[in-house]
Amino acid sequence: MVQEGSRPELLSISRWEVPHNREQWWPIASDYVQLLWLPILGPSSIVLLQRLDLLIGRTARISIPAHELARSLGLGHTPSRGSLLDRSIDRCRDFHLLRELIPGLIEVPRELPPLSARQLKRLPESLQALASNRPDLRQYRTITDRDGRLHQLTATLANLGASNDEICDQLVRLGYAPGSVPRARSSSAATSG
Repeated sequence: MVQEGSRPELLSISRWEVPHNREQWWPIASDYVQLLWLPILGPSSIVLLQRLDLLIGRTARISIPAHELARSLGLGHTPSRGSLLDRSIDRCRDFHLLRELIPGLIEVPRELPPLSARQLKRLPESLQALASNRPDLRQYRTITDRDGRLHQLTATLANLGASNDEICDQLVRLGYAPGSVPRARSSSAATSG
């Protein structure tokens, strides 16, 4: 585990390839993480994990100034240890949801594990009931909502110039099943039809 020294101003972020059973783990942007991990970790830690996951994407490693990352998350930043960003990183590290090899050298996984029985007991009763009655929370949102969001994301990525393969990869990373991802139409076809 990393010592409690100060982190450098420039953070180095890379992917943590955690060996696990993919059927039981959840993409960082999934409904499961939003609904069940959020009350355990807190919103700033969840947003941090999601932002780092998006920033890394397919890149091997990125470097980002700590103050820039903190400001992009709405956390503010002070150079002293104990800033909101530092506390969010520490919290994720303490829950083994990211790895910090040395101060400022951080690895982030693609998915998070399911909550333990002890963690599930800490949730509000409504979420405990949801977790026990709906083991597949990827279907939590209504089909209409998820389909609408899926088509909107597909169209947005296509308008930004992403290829069909890039769109599919990004949507799968966001928790959509590969078979549910529609093929994007070209932006000229989308505007003429």
